[in-house]
Amino acid sequence: MTFFLSDSVYRNNILIMEQLTKEQKSIAKKAGTDNPKFEAAWSKLFNLLSRDCFDLFSIEDRFDVRALSIALTANSQLRSAIKINKTLLNKVSEVLPSGSNLFMESLFQYFLSNFNSINDPNEIGDWLCKERKRKGLFHSAEEKILCSEGPTFLAKQAIKLETNFEQQVKNWQLDLYASGDFVKQSQSIYFVEQLQNIPVNQPHDLLEEVSKKSVANSRYDASDLIGHVALRILIDRAPSQNVDESWQNAVIAIAGDPRVPKSHPRYSKWWSQLTKIQSKKVQGWLSKLDLKLFLEALEDYSKSSRDNDMMRMFPSRKHFLEGMHEAGTIVHTKLYLSKKADKYIRKNYKPEHIPDYSIVEDGDRSIIYAELTNGHMIEGSHNCQIWFYRNLHESAPVVKFGRQRERYRSLTVGLNETMYKYGCEAYDNFTHSPSNFSWQRRSIEVLQAIGVQIKASDVLSTSDYNKYKRFYGVG
Repeated sequence: MTFFLSDSVYRNNILIMEQLTKEQKSIAKKAGTDNPKFEAAWSKLFNLLSRDCFDLFSIEDRFDVRALSIALTANSQLRSAIKINKTLLNKVSEVLPSGSNLFMESLFQYFLSNFNSINDPNEIGDWLCKERKRKGLFHSAEEKILCSEGPTFLAKQAIKLETNFEQQVKNWQLDLYASGDFVKQSQSIYFVEQLQNIPVNQPHDLLEEVSKKSVANSRYDASDLIGHVALRILIDRAPSQNVDESWQNAVIAIAGDPRVPKSHPRYSKWWSQLTKIQSKKVQGWLSKLDLKLFLEALEDYSKSSRDNDMMRMFPSRKHFLEGMHEAGTIVHTKLYLSKKADKYIRKNYKPEHIPDYSIVEDGDRSIIYAELTNGHMIEGSHNCQIWFYRNLHESAPVVKFGRQRERYRSLTVGLNETMYKYGCEAYDNFTHSPSNFSWQRRSIEVLQAIGVQIKASDVLSTSDYNKYKRFYGVG
């Protein structure tokens, strides 16, 4: 057996090393010294950083300190390998008791540029405050900037003083570092704090800004990410019903659908940090969105199939489901889309703005499950029957959180057969017969029988309700 090993990889590595060597010489030249001891110190540090082995670096003399000073302001690739801790800073102070202006300024720049990658900003901040005081460079209240909550302080002070953020950055002489992590994070916090003041339930540019992954995942303070704070503000300020799409989209873009198991990473990162009331509120929004997506799938089918009966029935089915939601009878929903409907939703919505939904593996019918204030309802697209249950056993797939792939039968007839074994069979099920509001009347009677407070006027349009009364009286 013959193997052929291309030498292109080796040639590429040689080119990379040549480039790194050029950078090393360039940085050494900028250091302003040709001292062999410095060059040896720099070469040692450069090689460790290039191999991401900074933990092997130790400071023995002033040349090591100078080499580290240069590295702290080098390119981002080298800086990213540096990890400053209290032990290293104490060693710098031990080697240079009277301090080093170069190291202090380099560390200050590093603190502002690489803030997000620093393990403990307070350690570096404390050291910088002491050194800057000793050198007469310390500004009043600078200790509030040079710490882990510095970005939050800067942002909140701008709001308190009613100063625009850019001016506040200049006031603290941080404008030279505007592209660094510190100022960027502070600006993100500034945006979040402004969420308290934007018009409730109306579109606003800030909503898109705070829902960006880079912003939402940035640190706000010692315990929260910016996304956590933004979620609490938006959810608490938004209405329980009829939330504006822009507010709903911002929440879902940050944290995703809360209807997931507690073991899910999304729950651990986001929803576990919020209250149950906040989570339930968003679940209520998403029940409305589930209904919207289900009805869109139903409407798309009726139009694309040119099914005249379906097209005639669509408005009444839409009004019935939306009326139930508006009446507060729907507590929670779970959506199962056909593969065709799944494609339709993916084509017409941004992935970060849609809730979690499951897939019906066979056929082209979609299903929506609704937990009611009392009982349960399962409704399907096309000519599916509508199913009502007083109770469902915990083994029913529809009551479980998380995405699923189910066959149509397991959600309809098959589910009823399984529930029968546990004494939880369907209370009633029937087709949507349009004759004289037959299916609406029967649904209302069943809902009232299982303890759901609903009236015909809740689920029928005004014109349909007037006709309904002529058949059945006020109901």
